[in-house]
Amino acid sequence: DSVAAKQLKNHNWNIEQAVDAEEPLGIMKRKTNELLFNNKRYFQSNNPKDTSSATQTLNKLFDTYRDNAKEEPDTISVEGSMRYLQDLGLSLEEPVVLAILTELSAPTMGELTRQGFVDGWKRLR
Repeated sequence: DSVAAKQLKNHNWNIEQAVDAEEPLGIMKRKTNELLFNNKRYFQSNNPKDTSSATQTLNKLFDTYRDNAKEEPDTISVEGSMRYLQDLGLSLEEPVVLAILTELSAPTMGELTRQGFVDGWKRLR
C-alpha cells in the first residue's frame, strides 16, 4: 500500500483525520528517508547495529549540501540548507522548518553543523 492508503486505512478512510494526523516531523522523516536511502526505511529500523552505516550515509547526505567543503567542511550554510529544504519540498519561511532546525541543533536560522545534522536524524530514528 502507498503511504496515503495506509494513512487513510489507519483513520477509517476519513480524509480530514488522515491529513490532520500527518505531523510535520513525520513528513520530514519520510522525505529525508527518500533522499538518504531511496526508500530503504531508515527511520523504521531501530537496529543499533546500523549505527555506523547510518552515520556514513547521513554524512554523505550532509556533504551534498555543504557549500564550502575546503574552508567549512562541517557546515551547511543558508544556501545549502535552502537546497536541502527545497529537496524536502519546503521553504525557509514554513513554520515546520523551525522544528527541523531545532531537532538538528542548528546554531543559527538556516545553518546546520555536521554533528547536529547526523546526531539529530539518528536521534529521531
